[in-house]
Amino acid sequence: MIRPIIFFCLVFFSLHAVAQKKVSSREVTDEIVFATVDRVGELYVVTKNGQIQKFDIDGKLISLYKNVPIPTLFEPRDGSRLFAFFRKDRKIEYLNPSFEVSTAALIDSAFVIDPWLACSSGDHNIWVLDAEDRTMKKISPRTSTVEVDVKYPESLSRNFDNIKFAREYQGFFFLLDQQNGIHIFNGMGTWTKTIPMQALSYFNFLGEELYYPVGNGLALVNLFSGEKREIPLNKSFKFALLTDERLFLIQRNSIDFFEFKP
Repeated sequence: MIRPIIFFCLVFFSLHAVAQKKVSSREVTDEIVFATVDRVGELYVVTKNGQIQKFDIDGKLISLYKNVPIPTLFEPRDGSRLFAFFRKDRKIEYLNPSFEVSTAALIDSAFVIDPWLACSSGDHNIWVLDAEDRTMKKISPRTSTVEVDVKYPESLSRNFDNIKFAREYQGFFFLLDQQNGIHIFNGMGTWTKTIPMQALSYFNFLGEELYYPVGNGLALVNLFSGEKREIPLNKSFKFALLTDERLFLIQRNSIDFFEFKP
């Protein structure tokens, strides 16, 4: 049974100081346009000219992916089966840890006419936003069936151009709308909540918390209790990512690796 997301009207708000002891730094020759972490806690940065670089928690480069174009959406999942979606080619790929393609498939036009975004759902399914009929579909490629097919709420956003990222987590489906914030849906595609925020560039998760940049730090919201806290950071960043062991502060061409205790 999926637990409901509860957001209290009045949430507990606290500042959590972080001891930021630097472990290492890395320079990247290309501009970093996206960054994320897998469930193991290793870092991935996507660069403007078609690279995905994978680093361990101490800053060692483990794997390098080169492709043009870069994926529209990249999701490392547990680090053993990486997910990539390419909008122009209507294609999804699953990659192994060395970035070799293990599975590739086109999104069937019988199910989705104009795939705007796609992300993984569980081990084998995918969520897809169809820009043609403005629907959200959960598809099972193995059985060639559509498990969920719902209209995207017109009240949330009239323009899919503003929806830049999608992710399933803890059985819920999250969409990043750069004009309105983070939209949260349950496993059947029913809208439950929007965290209002404009010009947001990314979000991620740490345990039961959703986190996203705000001011000079990160805001963390517990998905089930609604409790909120902030982590102030003593350095500017383009992306700031958390794991159980590390804080990664990412600039345009560089990465700083810090110790972190939640």
